[in-house]
Amino acid sequence: MGLPAPVPFRVGEPTPPPVDEPKRTWVRVDGRCALHVMFDLVAMAVIMLGVGIYLWERDQISGSESIRLGFVMSIGVVVVLGFRGMYARDSARRWPAVIFDVMRAVLLGAATFSLAGFFSGISGGARRWLLIVVALWTLVLCLHHGLRAVVRSGGAARRVIVAGTAPEALSMRTALRTDRRNRYDVVGFVLDHLTSEMPPIVLDMALGSIDELPELVDRHNADQVMFCLGGLDGAKFAPLARELNHRGIDVALTGLGNVALRRVDMFHVQGRPVVSIAPAVLLGWRMVVKRLVDIVVSVSLLVLLSPMLIAVAIAIRVFDKHKPIFKQERVGKGGELFEIYKFRSMAAESDQMTIDLRNEFEGPLFKMRGDPRVTRVGRIIRKTSIDELPQLMNVLKGEMSLVGPRPFIPSEVEAAPATFRDRELVTPGMTGRWQVMGRSDTDFDQLDELDRWYVDNWSLGQDLQILAKTLPAVILQRGAR
Repeated sequence: MGLPAPVPFRVGEPTPPPVDEPKRTWVRVDGRCALHVMFDLVAMAVIMLGVGIYLWERDQISGSESIRLGFVMSIGVVVVLGFRGMYARDSARRWPAVIFDVMRAVLLGAATFSLAGFFSGISGGARRWLLIVVALWTLVLCLHHGLRAVVRSGGAARRVIVAGTAPEALSMRTALRTDRRNRYDVVGFVLDHLTSEMPPIVLDMALGSIDELPELVDRHNADQVMFCLGGLDGAKFAPLARELNHRGIDVALTGLGNVALRRVDMFHVQGRPVVSIAPAVLLGWRMVVKRLVDIVVSVSLLVLLSPMLIAVAIAIRVFDKHKPIFKQERVGKGGELFEIYKFRSMAAESDQMTIDLRNEFEGPLFKMRGDPRVTRVGRIIRKTSIDELPQLMNVLKGEMSLVGPRPFIPSEVEAAPATFRDRELVTPGMTGRWQVMGRSDTDFDQLDELDRWYVDNWSLGQDLQILAKTLPAVILQRGAR
């Protein structure tokens, strides 16, 4: 699973760099970058005037408050794009991230225009002008910067040296190479403890020791050094970071684990930077809202889907000759046991069937392709996840939630590592990160990691994202068996 792109920051109070080593900031403007800034400003000005001429009389243009405010708005958009690194000489952004930043900058400008227009009393006729201007600005700026990003995609990416332990360095290399927003070129690793027993890829990418880092940065023309906390020597870090900053190199820290960015904050204690990690929010009004959503949605779905639920129950009774509802003991919040409801998809005597059942799922959880115990109707409802719908009754009773870690049977939980029980801090769910990211196609370690992330970083927004991804995952039958 990919990690969020780290945010470079300066450590200490570096002195100004030498004259022959220009300081690296978002500006880095040379003649070509200045041309891109001018292009954006001129294009936005032409669009504003053109739309004004199209909508209004020519003599209204010179005295238009909208036009004057629009010029200020265009400068603000360019400033925002500048701070996002859009005009940086060595930008290595991918085009989807570029388009997202352009749209966000334009919408921010439009919101500011609307707020300023409300207080200054700009006439309602400006609304149509603003809508057209914003649409054309978005189109032109997305084409401009999107094409620049596409052209640069074949050029140099941001060159990074990773410093830390071998496992951390390998993990960070994978994350950097698969990052969706920026293009990185991992030059190599800097490790304090290098042994011949390390994986061949680590030995191949090892550049040297921590003490050699400044020289290695110059030798390999790196743009950034990324320190992994697990292999960080505090006594060495501060002077190294200071020297790298003086050379114009960005310094980044990683290794906070599976912590959502919104939980991380930075403050100062007597001038010393301190990083804080807020605890997971598992109590309070947010959980009350979550429960209310569970009740409203489960009742609504039970009513809306009742004809289909009745039809499936009849089909199981007629074709498979079984009771339609299957009950099984599962482990819920706080380790409490409850009975989960599902449509029966296996033969009623499946527990007594003497067949060769081979677990294709690494770890204590059982999964098997082509399970011979699955009935004719069962194959259909398992593929489409219809067999899970009776769990809406569990949601209504409060034993489950719409979103949460998947509940497992007691024997599976007992066979799992002790840390697996961290999932019991929250109510289990019908869907979750595991279900929308592969279901049966993920192994036990991935499942554990995905559910642990959910528990540690739960939020209402994350629940809504998972619910939005659940329907496509079901329709495409990703990982269904």
